[in-house]
Amino acid sequence: MLAIGDSGGGNAAQQAVADQMAAVNGRRKVDLVIMAGDNIYDSGDLKRVEATFTRPYRALLQAGVPFHAVLGNHDIRTGNGDPQIRYPLFGMKGRWYTLRRGPVEFFMLDTNVNTAWQHQLPWLKQALASSTAPWKVLVGHHPIYSSGLYGDDPVAMARLVPWMRRHGVQLYINGHDHNYERSRPLDGITYLTVGGGGAALRPVLPGPNSARAVSRYSFAELSFTPKDLMIEAWDSKGERIDQVRLESGASTSR
Repeated sequence: MLAIGDSGGGNAAQQAVADQMAAVNGRRKVDLVIMAGDNIYDSGDLKRVEATFTRPYRALLQAGVPFHAVLGNHDIRTGNGDPQIRYPLFGMKGRWYTLRRGPVEFFMLDTNVNTAWQHQLPWLKQALASSTAPWKVLVGHHPIYSSGLYGDDPVAMARLVPWMRRHGVQLYINGHDHNYERSRPLDGITYLTVGGGGAALRPVLPGPNSARAVSRYSFAELSFTPKDLMIEAWDSKGERIDQVRLESGASTSR
């Protein structure tokens, strides 16, 4: 599985990342692509979907690889994101939804400022409690822990982290900060920023929670078995910029 965020620029950087994603699919079949928001710049308008989605990812789409997105802050500028939710190739079953593939279940969230947390949070608590997946992964556009421009978010920490800990979530994937960052495990949870999908990069300085933090156009590759998770990150030139294996709360970087 691949994960990208802040990808929808329709520019050469996005195409370079997309080409490397297709190269991975050529080596080993990709089951799906997770999109962590800001799928169409600048305002989420589907009039730009060819330039920002179907053209860059044509090789993956023609190979039958499904995409599943969440909404970023730029995406809700047009119709509060509703046109993107209805767009079938973004694979969204709603403003928030779950996605199960083998040993992993993704909990796809709307983390925008105008989201209805009074409805989404009870849904998330119930969905986490009822999940039988060995791996539980939350996906939202906005970071919880980050060494990038936006930094840590105390409100998101208070709202989400206690429930993530209670129900054994092991991974949180986000964009919004235009860089790549993987945190060290914090109470068993790894925080993965994949905001290098094509939008203009921003500098990132590794912080006390960082295991790896670089300002590169990039994407993450996730390989799950019931017992372990391999995270690899690749930049737009095909260079591997990160690798870690997570297993039973432990991690081994290479």
